[in-house]
Amino acid sequence: MAVKSPRAEKPDYRFPLLMLAPIAGVNDRAAREIAREHGCPLTFSELVSARGLQERNAGSMQMLEECRGEHPLVFQIFGSEPDSVYDAVRMAEELGVEGVNLNLGCPVKKVFKNRSGCGLSIFPADLVRVLRAMRKAAAGHLSVKIRAGVNLNSLNYRIIGDIAQGEGCDAVIFHARTRLMGFGGEAQWDWIADLKQYLDIPVIGNGDAVDPISTKKMLDYTHCDGVMIGRGAYGNPWIFRRILHFLDTGEILPEPELEERINVFLHHHQLAVQWKGERKAIFEMRKHLGWYVKGWPNVKNLRERVYQLESFDEIALAVREWLESALSIYDAEKMVGYASL
Repeated sequence: MAVKSPRAEKPDYRFPLLMLAPIAGVNDRAAREIAREHGCPLTFSELVSARGLQERNAGSMQMLEECRGEHPLVFQIFGSEPDSVYDAVRMAEELGVEGVNLNLGCPVKKVFKNRSGCGLSIFPADLVRVLRAMRKAAAGHLSVKIRAGVNLNSLNYRIIGDIAQGEGCDAVIFHARTRLMGFGGEAQWDWIADLKQYLDIPVIGNGDAVDPISTKKMLDYTHCDGVMIGRGAYGNPWIFRRILHFLDTGEILPEPELEERINVFLHHHQLAVQWKGERKAIFEMRKHLGWYVKGWPNVKNLRERVYQLESFDEIALAVREWLESALSIYDAEKMVGYASL
């Protein structure tokens, strides 16, 4: 039986059924705004260093400021020192965010070596001290995001769930892979089902829920309290609206047309320019463009052209010209299909 939570009353805020994962370098302020515009009930900040915030590191402070006025938002931090975690949680609380999340699943080597991310999960006593500092700093919603363990021989998700619940966390988000698995292999939903049955606090499933059908399968199979969407949302902010519609009606909404995809990409790009400046946005939006137009004709040529451009206006023109060409090819192929009937 799991350790009981010391919190007699549940927090006012509870996680919704769906949420966008906090993927560093992908789900920045612009991506989060696009996701919310298309039906995402909750977003998370990118991973922010607690020590970086405590030391007022320029990069960490910029990430904090990008979250100002953003709702609904959970602020995600990583760190292994109770004092810096305490300060980081207090700073996040001052933003008025819906909650704070401690990352215990980041597999990156430099984070792991510093006993942060997944590295903190193998030092239970240190984790207890960090969670107590978080709870002391905040009266609001606190959660952790975990993996199953470092590898298949060290599955410790029940232990971490016990600690989280026992130290007053309000939910556990569970990416059902080990650190060694990274983002490959198949997520093990049996682990999510086991942790959900074991804990009293909500368990959010994460891993291989990439569309309406797979999300419903995860919910039905694990009985988890919600699903966090990661890679399924790359270039696909419509996924949240489509999942919620399917769960409500059993109907699969059609994929967005190419013109809508391009319009949303350009809006996404404009937001990135607004938040990061034109030069940085142009560099970072290249990967997003590939996701938005994946599967359509002449994508390689479009990407090669865009990689040579240095202004948003030039990119917008190139993308619009490619759109016209791609639609012409698509219409021609469709007419050939009709003629063969």
